[in-house]
Amino acid sequence: MIKVSISKNNNIIESIHCSGHANYDNYGRDIVCASFSTMIITTINGILEIDKKAISYTDNNNLEIINIKKDNITNSLLNNLVNMIYELKENYDKNISIKEENHE
Repeated sequence: MIKVSISKNNNIIESIHCSGHANYDNYGRDIVCASFSTMIITTINGILEIDKKAISYTDNNNLEIINIKKDNITNSLLNNLVNMIYELKENYDKNISIKEENHE
């Protein structure tokens, strides 16, 4: 299962942590993992294209995105990513879990 943890402060995304494998199909044939990876990579590349200092990320079997700049554009793109993950989860509920924490 892909596990996603989203940390927010006053509805600003501070970080997104992702781990695991969807286990929808064998590695290399898993459409859920492929979709998820595409959404993540596209979002990271889009943000970095706009501002290379807006986020930091690590990808060592677990992916973590840290929102450094916390501006409207970066937060909007990260919120769009979260919305897409929720949409993917609607169709593949057994393969994705999402946990959100909102500190205010």
